[in-house]
Amino acid sequence: MSQTTTKRRKALVDPEVQGGVLRKIAFHWLVFFICNALALMIWIRLFEQPDVAWGKTFGDTMRRFLPFFVITLALIPAFVWDTLKMTNRFAGPILRLRAALADASEGRAVAPLHFRSNDFWREIANNFNSLMDRNETLDPNASPILDDVDEAK
Repeated sequence: MSQTTTKRRKALVDPEVQGGVLRKIAFHWLVFFICNALALMIWIRLFEQPDVAWGKTFGDTMRRFLPFFVITLALIPAFVWDTLKMTNRFAGPILRLRAALADASEGRAVAPLHFRSNDFWREIANNFNSLMDRNETLDPNASPILDDVDEAK
């Protein structure tokens, strides 16, 4: 079986799975950002301005660390995009496997699965293709895989 290396046309192939991962990553980065801002503000208050009001400490923290805050916020979309591309490597193959299983369960012809060379779980495609080949070898006129299950009942 040859492995293809073509790029997917869509980055978001499974909104439920990939969206959940992206929301979690964005939430973690937001919490990280807020925790860092608070830590910096507390540091300044404790060690540099113990007698100053919290409002002034907050303003001083924002002015002093503005480049840090801007860079941190700017990185969030980059990390979310990279996570989207990475999740595509497992969501895409599972989406294709689900479609092939649905076709097989409905008795439709199923083409062999071929995942991209950088996808996760390529062995699933190999195992699925072996199963489909085995099913055709046992009885080429039978409908897909589920006939064996029906006979066992």
